[in-house]
Amino acid sequence: MKRLEILNFKSPNRAPLIVEGFLFGEDTKGPSVAIVGAMSGDHINQLYVASRLVDFLRQKEEEGKITGKILVIPAVNTYALNMGQPFWPLDKTDINMMFPGYAQGETTQRIAAKLFESLQGYDFGIILEGRRDQGMCLPYVKLIKSGYEDLEAAKDMGMRFIHYRDYSPIETVMLQYNWQLWGSKALSLVFGKNGAIDQRSSGEVHGALVRFMAKRKILETSVFDGFSSNVIGPDHITLLKASHAGIFDSLVTCGDTIEKGDMLGRITDALTGKKLEKIIAPSAGVLTCQYSHPLIFQNSIAFRIASVN
Repeated sequence: MKRLEILNFKSPNRAPLIVEGFLFGEDTKGPSVAIVGAMSGDHINQLYVASRLVDFLRQKEEEGKITGKILVIPAVNTYALNMGQPFWPLDKTDINMMFPGYAQGETTQRIAAKLFESLQGYDFGIILEGRRDQGMCLPYVKLIKSGYEDLEAAKDMGMRFIHYRDYSPIETVMLQYNWQLWGSKALSLVFGKNGAIDQRSSGEVHGALVRFMAKRKILETSVFDGFSSNVIGPDHITLLKASHAGIFDSLVTCGDTIEKGDMLGRITDALTGKKLEKIIAPSAGVLTCQYSHPLIFQNSIAFRIASVN
């Protein structure tokens, strides 16, 4: 294992911002993969999975099982992680909205530029992402259509779902899109509840990463095949929004198979306890996401249901 300093930015009022990566199999001739962990300060699950992976790969390297080149960067936004804030603490900007970066720009643009420079030349790129809302979902692969994506590689993760869709204009400044344009077959694994560690989802993602590396001849180890991934697009997903604000009580769990007419949750008035709404499934399918905070706002997405059209 080789410990790399990806960037080192001095600060006028605290210790320098140092981002480190861990390189395995530097001299091997097999395929290569780079894995990026927490870019937001509330992506604790992503940091946890990446750090576990570093320890796992260290052991496999000692056993002589690394057959390709692997770079793991567990955390990028360490200032935000230390302060418990989601974005860059000084100006509240999101590092994952700054790619490919600008070496002479604002701080987060310079961080993105140095990070992006270190990620060039890898065959595959994997981003460990959290939700950008108050949702909690089944772990899934997010793959956007740039013309440079690799759906078959995504299936090697063995995840239950691959959300495969066109990119939105805002995603042209995010890491996955830019990484694809620069020649790496990049994808994202989205999982976990922001600000907390979910052992079940983190274990599933760890297994998916190991499975992917084994199937792509980057790592020599025995693995289970996982799921035959269901490829879904936006037209396969039904969004159920709250009609009222109040206390949100979910009666189901992500991954449950539901039938049309099932009651999924209810909303009550936060002051009087009056029953305001029963949320009923309009169609059959699998519950993939649900709102994860006890207080819900009107028009917030309470549930997402994936169905076969």
